[in-house]
Amino acid sequence: MPLEERFITFSLEEVLQAVQMRAIQESLDIPTKGTLIKIEIDEKNTGMETLIFLHLQRSEGTVEKLKFDRKFFALALIFYCQGCGIPLPQRGTKTLNILPDQIVMKIELKNKPQ
Repeated sequence: MPLEERFITFSLEEVLQAVQMRAIQESLDIPTKGTLIKIEIDEKNTGMETLIFLHLQRSEGTVEKLKFDRKFFALALIFYCQGCGIPLPQRGTKTLNILPDQIVMKIELKNKPQ
Protein backbone atom coordinates (compact mmCIF):
# COMPACT_ATOMS: atom_id res chain seq x y z
CA MET A 1 0.00 0.00 0.00
CA PRO A 2 1.71 3.25 -1.12
CA LEU A 3 2.23 5.94 1.47
CA GLU A 4 2.36 9.67 0.83
CA GLU A 5 3.86 12.02 3.39
CA ARG A 6 3.49 15.79 3.46
CA PHE A 7 5.17 18.22 5.81
CA ILE A 8 4.12 21.78 6.64
CA THR A 9 6.45 23.90 8.75
CA PHE A 10 5.12 26.84 10.77
CA SER A 11 7.34 29.67 12.01
CA LEU A 12 6.82 31.22 15.43
CA GLU A 13 5.00 34.18 13.87
CA GLU A 14 2.63 31.86 12.00
CA VAL A 15 1.96 29.82 15.13
CA LEU A 16 1.04 32.96 17.08
CA GLN A 17 -1.23 34.17 14.27
CA ALA A 18 -2.95 30.78 14.12
CA VAL A 19 -3.57 30.72 17.88
CA GLN A 20 -4.83 34.31 17.90
CA MET A 21 -7.24 33.61 15.02
CA ARG A 22 -8.60 30.48 16.71
CA ALA A 23 -8.92 32.28 20.05
CA ILE A 24 -11.02 35.00 18.44
CA GLN A 25 -13.23 32.33 16.89
CA GLU A 26 -13.74 30.71 20.32
CA SER A 27 -14.06 34.06 22.16
CA LEU A 28 -10.94 33.48 24.27
CA ASP A 29 -8.88 36.32 25.68
CA ILE A 30 -5.43 36.00 24.11
CA PRO A 31 -2.78 38.73 24.28
CA THR A 32 -2.31 40.32 20.89
CA LYS A 33 0.86 42.23 21.66
CA GLY A 34 4.17 40.51 22.00
CA THR A 35 6.57 38.17 20.24
CA LEU A 36 6.44 34.41 20.46
CA ILE A 37 9.90 33.30 21.55
CA LYS A 38 9.45 29.62 22.43
CA ILE A 39 7.06 26.66 22.18
CA GLU A 40 7.05 23.85 24.75
CA ILE A 41 5.10 20.62 25.11
CA ASP A 42 4.33 19.04 28.47
CA GLU A 43 5.67 15.54 27.87
CA LYS A 44 5.21 14.60 31.54
CA ASN A 45 1.45 15.15 31.53
CA THR A 46 -0.13 11.71 31.85
CA GLY A 47 -3.70 13.01 31.87
CA MET A 48 -6.17 13.04 29.01
CA GLU A 49 -4.83 16.21 27.43
CA THR A 50 -1.36 17.14 26.33
CA LEU A 51 -0.53 20.75 27.10
CA ILE A 52 1.37 23.11 24.84
CA PHE A 53 2.92 26.28 26.20
CA LEU A 54 3.71 29.43 24.22
CA HIS A 55 6.21 31.88 25.70
CA LEU A 56 5.20 35.39 24.65
CA GLN A 57 7.65 38.24 25.25
CA ARG A 58 6.11 41.65 25.87
CA SER A 59 7.64 44.94 24.76
CA GLU A 60 8.68 45.72 28.36
CA GLY A 61 10.68 42.48 28.47
CA THR A 62 8.38 40.31 30.58
CA VAL A 63 7.53 36.82 29.37
CA GLU A 64 4.01 35.42 29.61
CA LYS A 65 3.41 31.66 29.40
CA LEU A 66 0.18 30.78 27.56
CA LYS A 67 -1.28 27.27 27.95
CA PHE A 68 -3.32 25.35 25.35
CA ASP A 69 -4.46 21.78 24.96
CA ARG A 70 -3.14 19.90 21.92
CA LYS A 71 -6.55 19.69 20.21
CA PHE A 72 -7.07 23.48 20.29
CA PHE A 73 -3.56 23.95 19.01
CA ALA A 74 -3.89 21.47 16.13
CA LEU A 75 -7.22 22.99 15.05
CA ALA A 76 -5.65 26.45 15.09
CA LEU A 77 -2.95 25.29 12.67
CA ILE A 78 -5.47 23.53 10.42
CA PHE A 79 -7.66 26.64 10.22
CA TYR A 80 -4.57 28.76 9.57
CA CYS A 81 -3.70 26.54 6.60
CA GLN A 82 -7.23 26.83 5.25
CA GLY A 83 -7.10 30.61 5.59
CA CYS A 84 -3.80 30.71 3.67
CA GLY A 85 -5.13 28.48 0.90
CA ILE A 86 -2.91 25.52 1.82
CA PRO A 87 -4.85 22.38 0.95
CA LEU A 88 -5.08 19.78 3.72
CA PRO A 89 -6.63 16.40 3.02
CA GLN A 90 -9.45 15.42 5.38
CA ARG A 91 -8.33 11.86 5.47
CA GLY A 92 -4.86 11.06 6.59
CA THR A 93 -3.10 11.04 9.90
CA LYS A 94 -1.88 14.42 11.12
CA THR A 95 0.85 14.63 13.74
CA LEU A 96 2.65 17.62 15.22
CA ASN A 97 6.36 17.78 15.94
CA ILE A 98 6.85 20.67 18.33
CA LEU A 99 10.29 22.24 18.35
CA PRO A 100 11.31 25.30 20.37
CA ASP A 101 11.38 27.58 17.29
CA GLN A 102 8.89 25.98 14.87
CA ILE A 103 6.20 23.36 14.43
CA VAL A 104 6.12 20.70 11.75
CA MET A 105 2.81 19.11 10.81
CA LYS A 106 3.21 15.70 9.19
CA ILE A 107 0.35 14.31 7.11
CA GLU A 108 0.40 10.63 6.15
CA LEU A 109 -1.91 9.38 3.42
CA LYS A 110 -2.19 5.69 2.81
CA ASN A 111 -3.69 4.80 -0.56
CA LYS A 112 -6.25 2.05 -0.50
CA PRO A 113 -5.75 -0.80 -2.97
CA GLN A 114 -8.37 -0.88 -5.70
